[in-house]
Amino acid sequence: MHKTAFIWSDRYSLYSFPGDHPFKSIREFMAKKFLEERSAFLTIDILEPPLIPEELLYLVHDKEYVEFVKRMDEKGSGLLDEGDTPAFKGIFEGALVRTSGTVYAMRLLMEEKYNHVINLGGGFHHAKRDKASGFCVFNDLALAIKIGEEKFNRIALVDIDGHHGDGTQELLRDDPKSLKISLHMFHRNFFPGSGNVDEIGESKGKGFTINIPLPPGTGDDAYLYAFNEIVIPAVKRFEPEVVVIMNGGDSHFTDPLVGLKLSTHGYLEVVKSLHDLAHKYSNGRLLMTGGGGYSYDATAREWAITTAEIAGIYDIEFEVLHDQEKTTSSNFVWDRVKDVVKRLKEIHNL
Repeated sequence: MHKTAFIWSDRYSLYSFPGDHPFKSIREFMAKKFLEERSAFLTIDILEPPLIPEELLYLVHDKEYVEFVKRMDEKGSGLLDEGDTPAFKGIFEGALVRTSGTVYAMRLLMEEKYNHVINLGGGFHHAKRDKASGFCVFNDLALAIKIGEEKFNRIALVDIDGHHGDGTQELLRDDPKSLKISLHMFHRNFFPGSGNVDEIGESKGKGFTINIPLPPGTGDDAYLYAFNEIVIPAVKRFEPEVVVIMNGGDSHFTDPLVGLKLSTHGYLEVVKSLHDLAHKYSNGRLLMTGGGGYSYDATAREWAITTAEIAGIYDIEFEVLHDQEKTTSSNFVWDRVKDVVKRLKEIHNL
């Protein structure tokens, strides 16, 4: 048995929005091809996820909402939210199988069958209890974390998607057993409009939500500064039993929907650091999902590179997938990032 499992189903292709919608399943298939071309699956096990019963979704979603998605699937048209998430034939099964992948990944960690489990088909962090949002139908991250808490008392989620993980934050806002950290681009006119430093959780979960709002133009240097100053000490203090990475590819500098400037080099440094923390505090237990990412080639390359790092097979064949150079931030961006870091240190006593 290998230490790393790669969760995969060809039915992930069902979850690919029609027409000129930016969310396409080609990203995961491209990433898998990059891995296959480099013989990664001689070291990584590919596993098909068993389909979860839809009743399991009720842990984080209202039954009425689940039934609504099924009805809209049968109709084959219309919207699941205010405009970003259209319905089409196959959307229910596509969402269910992708959610099943992340749940299966967590269960493999719970059963101690693997150290690391990767589901690039997951990462739907905008879905709310009673509605879809931002291309996300079911919140696989929140569901997997809730299931993981049947065994583990401390699960750390680090979300590096370019958009704030508002759905996951909302579903787990009062949960002290999960640490929720989100690094994302932020300004009031940018979707979803949440994720400022003062959103820290509620009730028993107060202080277990950390938002790192970053300005447009944040490159590798300032991004990694914020990550190292806030995420690393917060995760160390929490001492998680599982580390979950929501690896959205839309923080990349070529992404058409987000204005951050992370390169594949920056992504690798982030994932490498979290991988190291998983071995230090979590007996190696690490779950990584995909997420956003609308520059398909860049997202696929980044996912292949970080998967190779987690599996311990990163070498020259993966290095050629990197962007040519690391990215840098302007002085204006640096000043804003330093101000955010200062405020977060005060708020969270880091």
